[in-house]
Amino acid sequence: MKTNLEIEELKKIGKYTKKNQKKLENNYPIQYLIGYVDFYGLKINVNKHTLIPRYETEYLIEKLIKYINKNNIKNPNILDLCTGSGCIGLTLKKEIPQSTVTMTDISSSALKVAKQNQLELSLDVKIIKSNLFKNIKKEQFDVIVSNPPYVMTKEKLPKNVRKEPKKALYSGKKGIKHIEKILKNSNNYLKNKSILALEINEKSEAYITPLIKKYLKDITYSFEKDLAGKTRYLFIFKNCE
Repeated sequence: MKTNLEIEELKKIGKYTKKNQKKLENNYPIQYLIGYVDFYGLKINVNKHTLIPRYETEYLIEKLIKYINKNNIKNPNILDLCTGSGCIGLTLKKEIPQSTVTMTDISSSALKVAKQNQLELSLDVKIIKSNLFKNIKKEQFDVIVSNPPYVMTKEKLPKNVRKEPKKALYSGKKGIKHIEKILKNSNNYLKNKSILALEINEKSEAYITPLIKKYLKDITYSFEKDLAGKTRYLFIFKNCE
């Protein structure tokens, strides 16, 4: 049934072919066939090299903007790690025009898509190829945000999600390999008054909590739920609330 609806969608936009129908039947994500998604009111191009942006990440941005405003952080210097299609960094730049945004990813193929999105949306951001903080100069940020890989190695995913890039999905047995690296190094890049915002695996809170206490001092933190009631976000506040 779902495939029939998706076929109708492809026909509507002139993307229907027998080849694409076959791909849908083999659980290939329709978003890759369409070539873009609507994300926070922006047209974000996607392909097989990028994760498909989802509503959970829209809600992460919504929450983060509220915290930036609540703490009166003006002209924020923002770092978006594991940017993929660029959906987070570009949305933040659009919503907070006075911000300075740096977006990084380890994948050159994903960054090509992020660059395409940047050009089409005419947003002034910096794009850097980097394995997390590796190629970031010792710069201080008001906000660090990331939707990093967080799927557990043996976690069962829907067939269509398995078609998305594995490097952008999986993060070790507990789904926290990348998150641990971010927590371990973030202190070097966070200003005295700053926010770290992460999208996380709903099952990882118990694994992440000891890491926060291990790597970060003099902060407060909050695990928060998505619209489906799943623990999906971690906000860390340094001299903020």
